[in-house]
Amino acid sequence: MKTAVVIDTSRELNQELYTLYNVYPIGYIVEDSKGKTHNERSQIQKINTSELISLVKRDNNARIFAPNIKEFVELYTYLAEEYDSLISIHSSLVTPAVFDNALVAKKLVSEIKIDIIDTHTLGAASGLFVEELVKFILEAKNINTIRKESINLNKHINSFILSKNDQLTTIGLRSSSMFSFLTSSFRPYTLYQYFHNNWKELRKSRSVRTLFDEIRNSAEIVKKTKDIHNIYYSSSWEFNRELKSVLKILSDSKSDESPHSLVTYFLLGKNYFDFAFI
Repeated sequence: MKTAVVIDTSRELNQELYTLYNVYPIGYIVEDSKGKTHNERSQIQKINTSELISLVKRDNNARIFAPNIKEFVELYTYLAEEYDSLISIHSSLVTPAVFDNALVAKKLVSEIKIDIIDTHTLGAASGLFVEELVKFILEAKNINTIRKESINLNKHINSFILSKNDQLTTIGLRSSSMFSFLTSSFRPYTLYQYFHNNWKELRKSRSVRTLFDEIRNSAEIVKKTKDIHNIYYSSSWEFNRELKSVLKILSDSKSDESPHSLVTYFLLGKNYFDFAFI
């Protein structure tokens, strides 16, 4: 079974893994305040996320749009020429428009077998989910085993996100305003946790010390009871010291910095801490 994997770029996977695991990203579109559109994907396996994040940092009126059905159909049809089957990984919870567009495109492409995999992960956890699943796909013999593995991953990934964006909901992590990251400096930080396929709000505080104490305590408990074999992380520069202290606890485990996606930037903004492990 020769399988390609399609992800939307809210799945925070490092680009060097694309070719290694036959991963093909579908990008978002940014419209600036002058009405000019900018495509995140520049080539079939190349994206220019960092450039577009820089653009929206400068342009507070820029808007982000999900990849449309036509783009999905074109990519699926292109990959049908080389591959026997497609696995398309998206989130019905975090980016529901993308997930729905993938489902519609699947019905319009008959040249290849397409399966849509759902995950509720966001940010670093989403990249960790994809990396673990694509490793499994390389050796998998059928779609049923892949689906079982995706359910297993959703149960075992643990993630913490620290953000001032209190627009993130406990069940959907959806922002009511794409520019809610432009929040007041007086707003407290909120600590969210992803575990067993669910997001929940743990605590709010103006002091990040108490919030990081909770993250470190959780990491210590997990380390004593389980083997941690893969870590993804991402944070703004002001949390470098706290990041190092958390990574030190799990220093025996493999760790990778997760690239910041456009979706995560719009949701989390400039002041954030994002840490996931399995």
